Amino acid sequence: MDVADLPLPDIREARSRRREREEEAEIEAVEEEFKPKIDRNDLEAMKWLNEAQPFADADETLFEEEEYGAVSALLGEKAKPFLGIGPGPLQVAHFIGSLVILLMAFVEYPGFPLTNLPTPLRNCFQGGLATIYAVNAVMAILATFKAGERGQNPLLWGIKTVTVGGLAFDQLTQLPTTEEAERRRNVKGKRALGKNKSKR
Repeated sequence: MDVADLPLPDIREARSRRREREEEAEIEAVEEEFKPKIDRNDLEAMKWLNEAQPFADADETLFEEEEYGAVSALLGEKAKPFLGIGPGPLQVAHFIGSLVILLMAFVEYPGFPLTNLPTPLRNCFQGGLATIYAVNAVMAILATFKAGERGQNPLLWGIKTVTVGGLAFDQLTQLPTTEEAERRRNVKGKRALGKNKSKR
């Protein structure tokens, strides 16, 4: 069989298939959004769910969204991964790394390689840390204002931004402001109302 005799794919058919897949994905997303969800504090519903699906507790799509509090902020929940690494492990590694550099810069103890550095190198570390924490302090001031816009604790976000810098600030700015969250709730409510009317 000659290569010239092979039928070429129809671009219109490929486009229509792609459009159908996108529409199906949108429908699934809307159905997922309006699917009945369980409150984690409802013990009867939790008992029933765990009996029906033993590993359902790990599936966040089955539960009502909880308020974003201090624990969520410290764990880095709902933040996008950075270079494929989740925010939790990245924050811990960042914090441990900064503690090691603080140790190398300010502690002098002969016999231990990290604390037995020459003075010029130790001075470089101290200067670098001063620069980094000065930038973090400026970001922490900005974070306190951004936290207020998002209904978060400004002191918590200020301290977190001083310690882990841009990671914390990025995590905070990914959270919706109170106005955006209210707008989303209103849109969801209108959609749910429209869906109920269409069922009738």
